[in-house]
Amino acid sequence: GASIGDGASIGDGASIGYGASIGNGASIGYRASIGYRASIGYGASIGNGASIGDGASIGYRASIGDGASIGDGAKYDANDWMMVAGPQGSRNAWATAIYSHTTGVLRWWVGCQYGLTTAELRVSIERDHGTSEHGDDYRALVDFVESHPGLKRARAARGEG
Repeated sequence: GASIGDGASIGDGASIGYGASIGNGASIGYRASIGYRASIGYGASIGNGASIGDGASIGYRASIGDGASIGDGAKYDANDWMMVAGPQGSRNAWATAIYSHTTGVLRWWVGCQYGLTTAELRVSIERDHGTSEHGDDYRALVDFVESHPGLKRARAARGEG
């Protein structure tokens, strides 16, 4: 039930979910996991052991490194900036932050929370973790990402700041 484009390569032990779409010339690494209805664009590269969540979209010529974990519904294109960190919080969740070059918005995928803005994530951290160690860890991660030089360059390339 998946669509595999011409010239796409699928590594040994890779798992492709039902309804997934793999574009022409895309490369899926050894033991990578592509979720249900995920979309991998033309010429995109998914590293060995990487996990792409259900309904996630990896754009044209985008590159996802070995072992990276991209959350359900995340959208990442070649000109976007991304940071993945973890495990975080009481459930040892992975956090994915993606700055969209198209929209100029930084969004977060953490555990079962999808596509939150930084302001929405901060509210969630306070509500769910307060002044606990997990809250401190999340706040430090958000501050680190917001101050990261790569994010600053991505914003500058778009004409921000």
